[in-house]
Amino acid sequence: MPLIDHFSLIAPFYDGAIPLRYAEKIVAALDLPVGGGLLDAGGGTGRVAEALRDYASHIVVGDLSLGMLRQARKKGDLSLACTRSESLPFLDGTFERVIMIDALHHVYDQAVTSAELWRVLQPGGRILILEPDIRQFSVKMVALLEKIALMRSRFLSAPCIAGLFDYKNAHVRIDIERFNAWVTVDKTA
Repeated sequence: MPLIDHFSLIAPFYDGAIPLRYAEKIVAALDLPVGGGLLDAGGGTGRVAEALRDYASHIVVGDLSLGMLRQARKKGDLSLACTRSESLPFLDGTFERVIMIDALHHVYDQAVTSAELWRVLQPGGRILILEPDIRQFSVKMVALLEKIALMRSRFLSAPCIAGLFDYKNAHVRIDIERFNAWVTVDKTA
């Protein structure tokens, strides 16, 4: 566990402080709706999962922070899993869609996390990772502030994120939009 559980501390006011943007673009990028399940890895308070609940047969919010998951529980019919993204408690190919929104830079091991996201994705499925674009000055300042706050953040560039999915049956696309990198990974059958 980290020295300070930053996410449990900010959980009660996280949704108000960091409102969900891009819901429609997330729906489009994931090619929703789908008949299968969706995993919101590092999903925190479930703010993204809540916006997507009508687009998948079931949604699981996976997060390590109990404080964040307590907030997600208030959102109703989302399934919750207290888990590290490096060791997801799901069978291979469980989910038709997997998202990780503004969370990859917070995980302990990004390579192991990406391998786990890939493992739980069904053939024909899609992963969407949305991360701040570390090439932007303002994002570099956020990264510095998170270091000062003793967070374990490690921001990767979009090409580095894409490189985590170096599988022969992976089709990776990168879209940079203002301060964000959208990395979409399709798992061909």
